[in-house]
Amino acid sequence: MMGRQLLTEEAGRKLTRAAMLSLLISATILQRLGVGSADFTVSPALVTVYAVLGVAALSGVLVISSSRLLLYCAAVSVALASALFNEHRASFPSLMLLTMMYLPFVFILKPHSLAESDGEWMIDKFSDLSLFCAWVGIAQFFAQFVIHGAWLFDYTKVIPSFLHGGGTFNTVIPVGSFNKANGFFFREPSGFSFYMALALITESVSRRRVGRLACFALGLLLTYSGTGILVLLIGTSYPLGKKTVLRLGTVALVGGLVFLLLGDYLNLSFTLGRLGEFSSDSSRSSGYIRYIAPGRLLSELFFSEPWSAWVGHGPGTIFRTIREYEFHDPTWAKLLFEYGALGFILFVALFAVTLRRPAIPMQIRAALFWAWLITGGHLLSPEQNYLTLAVVGLLPLAATLSKPEDDLTESSELTCPAL
Repeated sequence: MMGRQLLTEEAGRKLTRAAMLSLLISATILQRLGVGSADFTVSPALVTVYAVLGVAALSGVLVISSSRLLLYCAAVSVALASALFNEHRASFPSLMLLTMMYLPFVFILKPHSLAESDGEWMIDKFSDLSLFCAWVGIAQFFAQFVIHGAWLFDYTKVIPSFLHGGGTFNTVIPVGSFNKANGFFFREPSGFSFYMALALITESVSRRRVGRLACFALGLLLTYSGTGILVLLIGTSYPLGKKTVLRLGTVALVGGLVFLLLGDYLNLSFTLGRLGEFSSDSSRSSGYIRYIAPGRLLSELFFSEPWSAWVGHGPGTIFRTIREYEFHDPTWAKLLFEYGALGFILFVALFAVTLRRPAIPMQIRAALFWAWLITGGHLLSPEQNYLTLAVVGLLPLAATLSKPEDDLTESSELTCPAL
């Protein structure tokens, strides 16, 4: 246990609840804010996660996970070796950020730190916040036909510049005569899309409230993004087994019905047309730069140095390399390129072990894992990483979540050992 309990049990529980809610909010509603420069920004999520650890320590409910600590130390050691092998081109600030980013993954909360059922309490709050974000995103989409102010899709234009988060994002993306919904608070439509997909999965394996499912589905549709659809399909496929095809078929059937009913009104053919992005490199489309081009980069440079296959080209080097290539730096490619096979294995193992909460439905954990690994540059994303900690990773190992009576899981079905 970290520190000595300085508060009563009830006071500590209330304070820990407030801190965890703040972490959820900072990873979603506040994700477009930050203090710093274009090169490095201190995000609300990065500050809040350390505040959560401090509050939990003050309340006497913070525990170190020995398995995660071991993996963290091994992963950081490989990252340091990578920086030393590539000292002339490696970015030591990037190494420091990586070290700071994943240190919170070492900690967990004691049982009943939030409620009698920690997992159920956290999922309920996540669903409530997701519903609010869905309402905002839906209202934003339809309001654009009446309100034509630029702030409707990029509110950072009306706040002080020192509060702008760093980085370059596709915040406002047109689809014909209108813009994709980005949920107002989110950096990109793809981020809002992922969040709605995760909310859909979470609600479908917990309370299954039809109204909420409909709101999350509509919010997902109005993003016109393939990210959420991919995450939804991945989550639906778990647990792997004989019912996987049936579940995916059900999702496809419902999706086809929605397309027939609303396709013309919402121009949903645009979303279907994005399937061609995975094979088209001439347009430098999102699908190409996220999934095809990184593989080409690695095939050319992975073995460029005697040590690069093992410990990579050094922290921060992919950012400079991609100037010569047209592609995004998804987590899997960044890990392999900067930290080699050893770094890839250790950081993936750390993230997977963080999600090892058998009582939390595998659909939720699988969606979080694969979204982190393949859908974008999330290795150094406080919002993606700390949303994972808030929803699953910080919860006690014994965290529970009520499931519907007709839950689809079967003991005979195959599961991913790490999850």
